[in-house]
Amino acid sequence: MNRTTITTSVAGVLLCLCATATYAQMPVDGLAGFDEWAADAQPAGRVMIKAAPTAAEVGDADSYGNEKTYLGLAQTGAVVIQDDCTGFDPAAGVCIEHAAPPGTTFVDETGLGTIELPEKATDSILCFTFTQFSTWAWANSTGSQQTGSMSLFLTAQIENDALIGLSDPGGNPFNGFLYLDGAGVPTPVGIVVSTSQTTLPDGAFEIQRERMTRSCTGGIVSANSLRAQGLTEAQIKDFFDEPMTVTFGIAGSVSMTDFVSFFGGIRIYGDD
Repeated sequence: MNRTTITTSVAGVLLCLCATATYAQMPVDGLAGFDEWAADAQPAGRVMIKAAPTAAEVGDADSYGNEKTYLGLAQTGAVVIQDDCTGFDPAAGVCIEHAAPPGTTFVDETGLGTIELPEKATDSILCFTFTQFSTWAWANSTGSQQTGSMSLFLTAQIENDALIGLSDPGGNPFNGFLYLDGAGVPTPVGIVVSTSQTTLPDGAFEIQRERMTRSCTGGIVSANSLRAQGLTEAQIKDFFDEPMTVTFGIAGSVSMTDFVSFFGGIRIYGDD
């Protein structure tokens, strides 16, 4: 063997060693340590891709790992309940004259605040932070003991053109509104509630104030909730691709009050 042949052979051996240097040595004691060896033996630069988590694993796989996107802020007009609404400024909200005690006064007001969202504002969920501000005065002048109650809550309704032509699981057409009652009538959903009940002796008068905040868990709407409404994956995508109008209101009832004021502040956010 001449010198040239020897040099070429050594170079070939070195090339072989370099080509295999990125692999770990296989364990010599059978299967012991095989998993570790297999992981280490991946070629340099190879990326192992892990499957996305499922809803069974994380609860909401659609928004998993997404960034929070702030989408808007609103404050509702107030609902005021009192003896006489003469001269009440409608720019401040809605005034309702309360029923004669011990009767119940019912509240069902919509359109007290609105947020208009452009197309593709959020990917899979519309979340919120709602804060309600309530002030009321218990009063009993009936001549006998009474039970006073106050239950008022902020509501939300969503309008979205992707819902036109679709129906809920009961066969009721959405007609562009997400939330319907059992008869198919658009009915906002309650988000945060102020509720109180008390026993009032004759002649009682007591002022109460409450501030309460509720933050998002399932959201006003999400991909999961739309699936529960019977929408397909393609229809859900269309829903989040379309502009949305979110309208806020106040509903509930009160009794044995002299005065009530209730309104809310809302922050909306989504995912991206």
